[in-house]
Amino acid sequence: MTKHASGAENDRRGAVRIQTQRSGKVLCGAFAWDCVIRDLSSQGVRVQMLTGGAPAGQVQLVDLEAGLAHDVSVAWQREREFGMRIVRTYDLRGLAPAVAGTAKRIWQASRSDVSTGSR
Repeated sequence: MTKHASGAENDRRGAVRIQTQRSGKVLCGAFAWDCVIRDLSSQGVRVQMLTGGAPAGQVQLVDLEAGLAHDVSVAWQREREFGMRIVRTYDLRGLAPAVAGTAKRIWQASRSDVSTGSR
């Protein structure tokens, strides 16, 4: 991972952004959309949706590689790219609260897919 360099001199964010290519899922009610986490910081994340799904308002983002779920609010959208503010983070690798139950099940299923080679 590298620090996000382009436009950094004009960036007014307080937190350093890290570029990634992590697999993720955006959860909203009964819907789960595949996405790629393009960059993240302690305060926000930029994702690219892999389908035409358009989450709005408050959703949950599951970082499948890090084993984290984030309650996020959508800040902006450009086509299939979304900027989201992180409201709260849950570590799915241990005990997780009930509000992160679906996120934990999805994360666990993604790990079993990797270990069996079905991904």
